[in-house]
Amino acid sequence: MTCTRILIVFLLILVTFDPAVGDMRVWTDASGQRKVEAEFVTFQSEKAWFHRNDGRVFGVGLDELSEGDRAFLREEIGRREKERGVTENSPGRVPYAPGKQIATLAAQVIDESSGIACSRRLDGAFWTHNDSGGNAELYLFDRTGRDLGACRLEGVDAFDWEDMASFQRDGKNHLLVGDCGNNGLAAMIHVLYLVEEPNVDPEKGATRETIPVAQTIYFMFEDDHRNCEALAVDTTTDCIYLATKQRDGGTLIYELPWSKVEPKKAVPARRIATLSIPPATAMDISPDGRRAVILTYGDAYEYQREANESWQDAFSKPPRKIVIPERIQGESICYGRDGKNLYLTSEKQPTPLIEVPVSPEQ
Repeated sequence: MTCTRILIVFLLILVTFDPAVGDMRVWTDASGQRKVEAEFVTFQSEKAWFHRNDGRVFGVGLDELSEGDRAFLREEIGRREKERGVTENSPGRVPYAPGKQIATLAAQVIDESSGIACSRRLDGAFWTHNDSGGNAELYLFDRTGRDLGACRLEGVDAFDWEDMASFQRDGKNHLLVGDCGNNGLAAMIHVLYLVEEPNVDPEKGATRETIPVAQTIYFMFEDDHRNCEALAVDTTTDCIYLATKQRDGGTLIYELPWSKVEPKKAVPARRIATLSIPPATAMDISPDGRRAVILTYGDAYEYQREANESWQDAFSKPPRKIVIPERIQGESICYGRDGKNLYLTSEKQPTPLIEVPVSPEQ
């Protein structure tokens, strides 16, 4: 099939979807006959990459787009390059140094990295998992991208794993995995799996092939069916936080207190905030419970919680924008074990490991 025919097929598929939030634009092919509404993500591998409202990403060559669209992209690419040259001390910017790719993940089995969490047992190591359709496995790697093995969750099937978190609770190191993707908005009940982080050998990596699930948490959103691709845990409030990916605009934040969780019963997560940012694809909360970072397909947004302030109040304040290096389909973010630097992967191979360090002055 020729590139032009491939583009036409994509356009025919895409026009059946509602537009997503963000910088949506009507794009026209070189013939001028086909139009589609999509969001420009990045330019890589000699292609312009776009995403649909359900998060699926596709790329086309510039010569397959109209002259007007090519001119628009040249200007947009230049604008983004200039923005990423802004220093961390510029007004309104977060005190982070420019981010960059520090490694490529060696494990080819990680072909759709949809969540990332730092290891609490081994500094400089991270856990990730694949998106829908993969095995119920967690994969371990280090800052160099070295493959440190995998662990399978016992008795679990992975339907649509979207995010994960790591944290210390009750004197133990835990990982929480969210099977909460819901692109079609058909599911009402979602599942979270809590496991104790297995022992990690600095040289051999993960030392167990399987790990038992310590707790299975069933939940629903109190007000409607939602698509959720972002979760975080704050041990200072003893709550799980969930950020939804809204097709019609914005991001909703829900709170699920651990004290409300009941065995084999779906408990409602309560909405605490409506955010005026693009749809969330990942989330994390710093170990001290003072900062929450929410990732989108473009940049990230960090919310600061003051002492004795609720997350509901914190999310009502304007966030600080963090400029993130461009990647084709970024749906994962986490704080490092020190709660300072940020780390990200992408759902497209070769899978990059990106670091956004705090400014040296911090």
